[in-house]
Amino acid sequence: ISLFSTFFIFLLLYYFHQKISISKLKLQNIQKDAQYLELKNQINPHFLFNNLNTLISFIEVNPTKAIDFGHNLANVYRHYLKKQDEDFVLLKDELLFIKEYLEIYKAKFEKGFNFSISEEFRESQYVLSSSIQELIDNIFKHNNLDEENPIEIKIYTENDYLVIYNSLVSKNVTDSTNFGLNNINKRYEILTNSSIVITKDKDNFSVQLPILNLE
Repeated sequence: ISLFSTFFIFLLLYYFHQKISISKLKLQNIQKDAQYLELKNQINPHFLFNNLNTLISFIEVNPTKAIDFGHNLANVYRHYLKKQDEDFVLLKDELLFIKEYLEIYKAKFEKGFNFSISEEFRESQYVLSSSIQELIDNIFKHNNLDEENPIEIKIYTENDYLVIYNSLVSKNVTDSTNFGLNNINKRYEILTNSSIVITKDKDNFSVQLPILNLE
């Protein structure tokens, strides 16, 4: 009887310990979910509105160009609405989207930059939603667009990373807080426990995004 009572008490204590551990884990997950949602909501989703003035100016001076610009803008916004609730997106689909997104910038800046996007990827590869778009926006935010010295943008895979590279023609922005890069990195850490890799020298800048391989 004594042995049974001891065993029963042990089981009871173990049961309550497990319940407490599970409760703590659930609380941690809730806190992580809340933190991730806060980070995700910090992303500026209003790129459509930021491009309306450009579209209007094209309509006035070059209607044909305005039509092409409008089609690209509509496709980009449609993609954003479709993917805004997803944490990770298929790399293949995201690179097709980024090509159209860069065409919007191409319509604005024409010969101020060149870009290339590698097609060497696997069907089962995923990246963090909106991350490539945010990095592209950063490139144009922090660099001068000069037709005589165009920026080179390259997107390609290397090992288990997607590399977004650009040459630098810096605006020398002194008040930059790296908010966008920190946001992307924190979202990756919360969801995957992995981090982005940033490489910079006076002429070049690149960010490596971890790729998820989901077979």
